Amino acid sequence: MCDRQFGEVMSLVIRVINFIVARALNDRQFKTLLDEVNNYPGLLLHSNVRWLSRGKVLSRFAACLNEIRTFLEMKGVGHPELADTEWLLKFYYLVDLTEHLNQLNVKMQGIGNTVLSLQQAVFAFENKLELFITDLETGRLLHFEKLSQFKDACTASEPIQNLDLHQLAGCTSSLLQSFKARFGEFREHTRLFKFITHPNECSLNTADLNYIPGVSVRDFEAEVADLKASDMWVNKFKSLNEDLERITRQKAELASKHMWTEMKKLQPEDQLILKTWNALPVTYHTLQR
Repeated sequence: MCDRQFGEVMSLVIRVINFIVARALNDRQFKTLLDEVNNYPGLLLHSNVRWLSRGKVLSRFAACLNEIRTFLEMKGVGHPELADTEWLLKFYYLVDLTEHLNQLNVKMQGIGNTVLSLQQAVFAFENKLELFITDLETGRLLHFEKLSQFKDACTASEPIQNLDLHQLAGCTSSLLQSFKARFGEFREHTRLFKFITHPNECSLNTADLNYIPGVSVRDFEAEVADLKASDMWVNKFKSLNEDLERITRQKAELASKHMWTEMKKLQPEDQLILKTWNALPVTYHTLQR
């Protein structure tokens, strides 16, 4: 139900954008209108179905929605949904939600991400979805900036108007369940992923090991016992985690300054992990596999 409703919202946005941007005359006239009002750079064509593309398109559409209404009226094109409270409620919710999804998308992109970092990003977003559900149910909207602004505007014009935020909370709950189902494998093998960076702390059971074909449980258990007793190799992994922590801090600092090029220069985390494992002697060949 939610997918269909929000699919209709996105479909209308794309139709309107195509009417304006895909026609050269309309595009020039619309940009002239924007220059007269606020010099906004214009709309983006929806190039793909990916969330990152959707987020950028929706954000730009929301920023010049008033100008879009004016332009369509000048052209005699009727899209009453663009002034409909129920449609706009879903639209602004989608604008905010895709922004959150974009942030997740960026964290999961790039070379050098480990399965552990991807797992943590997904789990963190699931926690945020829980927070978003409460945010919508209580009407605080602390995490839905555009939706909050729309709500305030509606309340100012019609104080008695009741916006159905619980429906949006239900859609967010459905999204959370979809995430848990899609990334269920992450949850099932949490210990296995943690073992990659903390073999001296993490214990695996037979089910974890059966996930990796061709691994001898007997040899694996014996090598882990040896590793945990070796101060040298334990310290090696402690040093690895200190390096990973340092890179995480550097990434956070550079991201806060939008220094994306500098971020790419940092040593990929997966290279550090592989280097550490490859440093082990051949007596740990089962672990290295």
